[in-house]
Amino acid sequence: MPPEPKVYTLFFNGPIITMNEKEPRIEAIGILNEKIISTGKLNTVKEMLGQGYISVDLEGNSLLPGFIDCHLHPILFVFYQVSPNVSEVTSLSELKEVLKEAVESKSKDQLTIALNLSEEKFDDPVLPTRWDLDDACPEHPIFVLRYDGHIGIANTKALDIAGIDENTPVPEGGEIRKNEKGELTGILTETAVSPILNKVSFPKGVELKNATTKAFNYLASQGLTSLHGILHSDAGGEFGDFGVVEIPLLKSIQSDILHNWYLMVNTERPKKLLRLKKPPLDGGKPDSQFKLGCAKFFLDGTFGAKTACMYEPFTDAPEKCGFCVVDTEDLYQKMKVAHDNEFQICIHAIGDKGNRIAVDLYKRLLDESPREDHRHRIEHASILTQDVLKDMAKYKIIASCQPPFINSEFNWLEKRLGKERLKDTYPMKSILDAGVTLISGSDCPVEDPSVIMGLHALVHRNDFIPEQRISIEEALKTYTINAAYGAFEENIKGSIEIGKLADFVILNRNPLEVPNDEIRNIQVVETIIRGKTAYKMQS
Repeated sequence: MPPEPKVYTLFFNGPIITMNEKEPRIEAIGILNEKIISTGKLNTVKEMLGQGYISVDLEGNSLLPGFIDCHLHPILFVFYQVSPNVSEVTSLSELKEVLKEAVESKSKDQLTIALNLSEEKFDDPVLPTRWDLDDACPEHPIFVLRYDGHIGIANTKALDIAGIDENTPVPEGGEIRKNEKGELTGILTETAVSPILNKVSFPKGVELKNATTKAFNYLASQGLTSLHGILHSDAGGEFGDFGVVEIPLLKSIQSDILHNWYLMVNTERPKKLLRLKKPPLDGGKPDSQFKLGCAKFFLDGTFGAKTACMYEPFTDAPEKCGFCVVDTEDLYQKMKVAHDNEFQICIHAIGDKGNRIAVDLYKRLLDESPREDHRHRIEHASILTQDVLKDMAKYKIIASCQPPFINSEFNWLEKRLGKERLKDTYPMKSILDAGVTLISGSDCPVEDPSVIMGLHALVHRNDFIPEQRISIEEALKTYTINAAYGAFEENIKGSIEIGKLADFVILNRNPLEVPNDEIRNIQVVETIIRGKTAYKMQS
């Protein structure tokens, strides 16, 4: 192949926020193809570039390092592009109408999955039952998945095709809920969701390509240049047999993806990661577009499904304390295999007891098998008490949190957790004060991957426990340099420095000068990945 032609580009005439403490503000940036080669004063950068460069006038807009989402499910997000979205439904009657319309063009043996239900928006915030769905779709199998992905409702037809009845054994780490008469309600949680999801068909051909384009264009429109993207490699996991197809699907669409992708792989057999860690899933270089470095595990459920592992019962469900979705000794043995093979570990933990258990597992692991610079993480880390934070700091465990959860949950969390536990819920300032590294993501498609709304949640919090607000500078770090650190990539991205990738986001306002309550109004003007425009706002 002939060498790539050299393309020099100059960015100037707007605030440039580097996230580099040694040189926090600069006048200009010079890049050669996909790398930064010069920063500083405008005249200095011009001299470095010489003749024949492309000039990009920021016209007063602000340029920052490209944003990094530290926790999302990109392949699942692709699937979401071709499924009914019920996130804006605000009543049971409206839900029924949407479902009726969704199945009109479907055959009677084709399962339809509707996504992103948030029953908390209903006047009567109670999960629908199979009888409600039967009323809407008596002849078509339909499954409604709650927005957190950990609980869903199947109608009678869907239960039938999945082979679930009153005598079906309840899987470990899940629930098949029944009413007081012993009848199936259609409500399934955690691992019990898998048999339904196994019956869902993934898009193919042109439909898959269009869904891929739509999904990744949307991610680019949010200023995202890098993803810590979760994949499932086994059947029967969080999303049923989808796990078997996620990696082959990624391989089939890689040429359509501009984003940098750090792969976090959920597997029952961590040694499998050694086989997967090669092209095309891992380019083998520090600046490869795709890299595989992390084993992803689950420990508990969610607040919304009332399955997060808690010390005390949920305030609005005194019969429920949540639970661990795995055997903790079995989890530890998987962690040990991943750790001993030099992989990073990320554990999903939400409840206060769940996070205590996760940290205790890490303590045991690191005491038995010390490893410098492991950068193990807790994903979500939703309730963190002071004893947990102290141990996270001591053992250098990263808190990988999802600020958008605050935006979607702030108005019902007190009902679920009670006032006393709220002070330790999404405790972003306490995390930083304890000396724990905080990184941010969205859990997309559970939440919208809007970084701007994530920043709003961090600095404003919708007045939810306002003493846990952090500064905009600290918030930006969680999506840039801290986020890069969370994937061992701080030497190639996360700040604007010579030698790093030309991953940038251009905003219409300087976030450092915007009042906290107006951050949500900032707009992404352009997203640049490896020197190439991936998104540009229409004028």
